[in-house]
Amino acid sequence: MKEEISSGIIIFRNKGKIEFLFLKRREGFLDMPKGHIEKGESELIAAKREALEETGLTVNLLEGFRELQEYWYTYEGEKIWKKVSLYLGNVSDNSEVHISQEHTGFVWLSLDESMKSLSFQNQKEIIRKAYDFIIANGQYK
Repeated sequence: MKEEISSGIIIFRNKGKIEFLFLKRREGFLDMPKGHIEKGESELIAAKREALEETGLTVNLLEGFRELQEYWYTYEGEKIWKKVSLYLGNVSDNSEVHISQEHTGFVWLSLDESMKSLSFQNQKEIIRKAYDFIIANGQYK
């Protein structure tokens, strides 16, 4: 069994309402900025690096939020067990996104739009947790 360990950031902005940033993948689904933890990196350093590489954004992290996703997926016929640590951070409402070549686009979605647009239940659950954390911690004005 092959195992992958990654880290990423759920990025949001407050533009009169909470909106989450999702990257469009070539496979046809939306995802959060994330990637493999390189040798010598901590989860947090990897998450910040991946966010910057994949979106061009420097993110302000919210302390106290870290969620672990674990799931199976298949790549080129090989079954892989993936663990992803996800942090939560915001950017100013006028931040410009500059995606990397590994994605085909991006979209900002409200909580309701996220629930309708995301392909995977574990993504929906973690976005709901992130939203609840944002509200509970006074990040929505």
